[in-house]
Amino acid sequence: MTLSTRVKTLLHSKSERKRLLFYALVIALPLAQVAIFYFGVNINSILLAFKEYEGGSYHWVGFDNFKRVLTEIFTDSTAEWRFAFKNTFVAWIVCTGIGMTLALFFSYYIFKKGIGKNFFRVMLFMPSIISSIVMVILFTYFVDSFIPEFLMRYFDTEIRGLLSDPRTTMFMIYLYNILMGFGTNVLLLSSAMSSVSDSTVEAAQLDGANNLRLFWHVVLPQIFPTFVTIFIVSVANLFANQLNLYSFYGAYAEARLGTVGYLLYKRTVSAANAQYPELATIGLLLTIVIIPLTLGLRKFLEKVGPSDE
Repeated sequence: MTLSTRVKTLLHSKSERKRLLFYALVIALPLAQVAIFYFGVNINSILLAFKEYEGGSYHWVGFDNFKRVLTEIFTDSTAEWRFAFKNTFVAWIVCTGIGMTLALFFSYYIFKKGIGKNFFRVMLFMPSIISSIVMVILFTYFVDSFIPEFLMRYFDTEIRGLLSDPRTTMFMIYLYNILMGFGTNVLLLSSAMSSVSDSTVEAAQLDGANNLRLFWHVVLPQIFPTFVTIFIVSVANLFANQLNLYSFYGAYAEARLGTVGYLLYKRTVSAANAQYPELATIGLLLTIVIIPLTLGLRKFLEKVGPSDE
């Protein structure tokens, strides 16, 4: 049966027409969302990548912006981009690896109704609802003033502020971002764990499963889709993550600390009309890189992930 014949058969059958209409309505919403909230919102930014601002208006210049941006990134005479890309990937590995591991640990602790579980749930989520500027001020005071003063007073040991000391600055920034990422991750993971069937847990315990085996063979397979979602979102935001550097330093962070997200953010904040095409070009190039990376990792994780069967 040819395609046209099958289509005619579907259209002549009342039940098939209703089913086809249902499918069309179901898929229309996500398609409309993509069209409006991605292409509709970003279409001007996408077109800006192919334009140049001159004489008070934008003019089409084709791929000239792409050549200029790629030349800037690959020549990189100031090493700004080299530091940015290096810090972006290292920060993702460190913060995601340590952060997700600890988030799984605390979520499982809450799931097992450990002592003080409600306290941990509230305290770990607290940074997510407090202004980032307030948290940065508190964290800076703690590591730059309180800790050195405490060590000097009680242990007669003099050290520089941990955030001010170049040897520990990056470590402190990683630590801050790990702490700030706990709230949402723990909330999502603990919520997913709460849906694990009690009967399944009890059956595993009756079979002699300890806490580690229970987590690895029962809990993790059932929450793995949530874990993958959190992980993939972190990959998708790879080049947008500025490690809260703007909250710490404004536009004046040292080049050795910068990330791609920080460079883009501080350039956008101070950009004039003439700089928008360059920024749009950088954003489009990074999108071209991150889309296949995100989709590829998602497919890989879905293939190698644990099964709850």
